[in-house]
Amino acid sequence: MNILIFVGIALALFGSVYWLKPSPKDKRIADLRLQAIKLGMQVKLRKFDPDSKETGIRNEINAAHYTLFKPAEKSSKLRWCVVRQEGWEQEGLPQGWSWHNKHADLDLAKLNALIQECEFDVQVLAAYDNRTILVSDEKKDGSADQIKSWLDKASSI
Repeated sequence: MNILIFVGIALALFGSVYWLKPSPKDKRIADLRLQAIKLGMQVKLRKFDPDSKETGIRNEINAAHYTLFKPAEKSSKLRWCVVRQEGWEQEGLPQGWSWHNKHADLDLAKLNALIQECEFDVQVLAAYDNRTILVSDEKKDGSADQIKSWLDKASSI
């Protein structure tokens, strides 16, 4: 009887410690975010709340925001933003993507090529004068180098 109590306590302790251990997915995401920070990006978990009255995009997106700043640029004016959801304005974008804001003339061929290149779950791409933002729910494998490359390409569109 004492052995059963001892085994039960041992299993309870082992289980609770094992439960706290990060999963392989958690380790992968933590490593991705750390590498992104080392490459000069800012990583935050935030909510993207679309302006549904203006755009028709309804669902908010809770995901990781990877931001690459251009320190030399002072203006923070939004140039363009696209979202991977159905909305009212989709002109010139691949199926399933919509404009959230479009304030500048841009090369749609380059933007469409970038959207097609974004392999892992990119939900939002946005370019401001002083920064570019990629919002991802990080479900598939990706690398910080890829994200930085995509942000560099987005800033030049």
